[in-house]
Amino acid sequence: MIYKKILIPVDGSDKSILAARHGAELASRVGAKVTLVHVIPTLPVDVRSLVLDKISAQGEEILKKSAQEISEFNVGTGTEIIIGHPADAICRKARSGKYSIIVMGSRGLSGVKGYLLGSVSSAVVSHAQCPVLIVR
Repeated sequence: MIYKKILIPVDGSDKSILAARHGAELASRVGAKVTLVHVIPTLPVDVRSLVLDKISAQGEEILKKSAQEISEFNVGTGTEIIIGHPADAICRKARSGKYSIIVMGSRGLSGVKGYLLGSVSSAVVSHAQCPVLIVR
C-alpha cells in the first residue's frame, strides 16, 4: 500500500472541505488513516493572548465540521491544531508524522487575507518532502 497516512490541512473554505472529502475517499479505498490539521498563523505575543482562545475555538469548529463532512467514508480520522506559518507548519507536520501524502485545496482564504499570506498550497508543493495532491 502506497498511502498509509494522509495529511489534510483544512481552513474552513469550500476548497478545503472538497479536499477533505477527496482525501477521505482516497483513504477509504487504500486503507489509509487521515489527519485533519488546522493551522493557526503565528501572531505577535501581545496580540496572541487577546485572540488565541477565540482563534483556537474557531479552529476546533473547522476541524469538527471537516470531520463531519468525511464521516461517511468510515476512515480512521485524527484532528490537530498547530501554530506556525501555514505552509511551513504543514510541511513540518507531514515530515515529523511521516505522512505518505498531503491532500489540500488549491486555494483557501481569499481577498486581502489570501494575498497577505501568499499561496499556501503553492509553497507546500514547493517544500513538502512527500507527494502533494491539490484538489481544485
